[in-house]
Amino acid sequence: MNYLAVDFSLNSPGLAIYNDKKKSYHFISYIKPKTGTKAEQKLQEEISLLEDVTLVNQPDFTNNESFSSAELLKVKRYDKMADDLINLILQNSFEGDGFTIAFEGTSYGSKMGTNNMIDMAAGAAILKLKLLKTLNPEDLLTVAPTTIKKFAGKGNMNKLQLFEAYQKNVNEDPILAKSPLWKIVKDLEIGKKIPKPLDDLVDAYFLVAYVASFQA
Repeated sequence: MNYLAVDFSLNSPGLAIYNDKKKSYHFISYIKPKTGTKAEQKLQEEISLLEDVTLVNQPDFTNNESFSSAELLKVKRYDKMADDLINLILQNSFEGDGFTIAFEGTSYGSKMGTNNMIDMAAGAAILKLKLLKTLNPEDLLTVAPTTIKKFAGKGNMNKLQLFEAYQKNVNEDPILAKSPLWKIVKDLEIGKKIPKPLDDLVDAYFLVAYVASFQA
């Protein structure tokens, strides 16, 4: 079984795939170009070379002149994002195995505006529809952020605490301990700001580890 976790956003969706035959994780970042500081971009280049990470820069959607309106551009963007993500999933999953797919639920305590939330929901809906049609998953789940945080320690953890839990491998996951990504991140000193796309990949890791353990 391929367990696929999606931490969806428009600018930096993070995905994690766990295969219960290969006993390995693979992390996918589909990130907006030039995201973060120069130091963050250097880190992005470094982790993109790891065997368990696929990091792909999104096209520059804002400069596409073939669409006549902002709303049409948005829908075309969501459609393109979904196709690109599905191709990346297929390239990095175990062929012949089925899929269980999990999305992280919306955090209503987040400070995004109403329009941004609507846009993100629309993008996620298009991705889910295409995942259903392409991967024919055995299950499609939505997991509340508090559930994922409880799995990592406490339901009220903030992003930084969740990142530190990943660094410490709090659940003593032997498969994570072998991950080239984790080996780089475990001793990384970041201060108070988690560099992109590590925050998204950490969320995706805890989601996929939770679902795989729950389904086992």
